[in-house]
Amino acid sequence: VFSTELIEAVNGNLERGEQSILLLNRRGYHTYISCCDCKEPVSCPNCSVPMTYHKVNNRLICHYCGYSEDYVQKCPKCGSTHLKASGMGTQRLEDELAEFFPNARILRMDADTTYSRYAYDKRFTAFGNGEYDIMVGTQMIAKGLDFPNVTLAGVLNADKALFSGDFRSYERTFSLITQVVGR
Repeated sequence: VFSTELIEAVNGNLERGEQSILLLNRRGYHTYISCCDCKEPVSCPNCSVPMTYHKVNNRLICHYCGYSEDYVQKCPKCGSTHLKASGMGTQRLEDELAEFFPNARILRMDADTTYSRYAYDKRFTAFGNGEYDIMVGTQMIAKGLDFPNVTLAGVLNADKALFSGDFRSYERTFSLITQVVGR
């Protein structure tokens, strides 16, 4: 998921004591689970939207209506046990960054880590105080923040947002990228 250029840039920032922000506008670990036999994704029974796997609590969650269930071991459609997890969310990005940069202090900012009352402010303050080297997050890290020690902003899988099915996806993606670059 990381280009050689991005790895080198993050590594350079770590060596210089500078901070980096990496935007991936998908939370969770895997963005969908699908059956290898019938090719159907494991979908929300309420919305018919593919559910996202969250490794932290080993659950599938619908990000539209909030429905949640334990990770499935077999396909709900055909009963096959040959399931494939695909896609990347912020949880997986955090894990992969820790493998590439084992000494880096990584902060993940998404709806899963900032649900408590003061978590949002507390985590941004800690990052601003230099307690973390890399901030990984969803669109919440792109808006209205000013961190003088951030010298690198990376956007991962930007092309996925362009083809989201919304007729305004180009404008929304451009706006989001413009906002994160300004950090």
